[in-house]
Amino acid sequence: MTASVRSRVIGVVVVGLLCAVLGFGGVLDPVHAGLLGCLILATLGLRRGHTELPAAEWPSRRFPSRAGGRNQVSDLAWQAFETDRRLRRPVVERVRSLATARLRLLGVDADDPTQWPEVERLLGPRVAAGLFSDQRPTARTLQLWLDAIDRLNPERTPA
Repeated sequence: MTASVRSRVIGVVVVGLLCAVLGFGGVLDPVHAGLLGCLILATLGLRRGHTELPAAEWPSRRFPSRAGGRNQVSDLAWQAFETDRRLRRPVVERVRSLATARLRLLGVDADDPTQWPEVERLLGPRVAAGLFSDQRPTARTLQLWLDAIDRLNPERTPA
């Protein structure tokens, strides 16, 4: 008999004796003592088993990137927001510069205080106030800003 088989037999005998003492000694009822023995044997079997199996290896080749730039778009989306779910400063600055450029195409200078009523008329008061303040927006507010900027099309903007 090999050492592995001998240790398993000894384990089964010890667990059987322990369960018999617990079951017939009145500590546990016989059904629960038997279930405890099964649980202990299953645990020992799992601990001792599967040592002969080879280790699994990950594939060494890299998978090609999908077409269409999806990886870059996904990276950009993950990099746009901070952990507090607000936009990062560089993204906010880029959106502001986009709004300023669109307003400039319409002949409105966003930095000129005398033209601020026109900025509010074109963008809306809430969007204009938020866009040119120091606050960083959430995703929903960014969507509102981008919708307002998208409406700043010279062909679609009412005079």
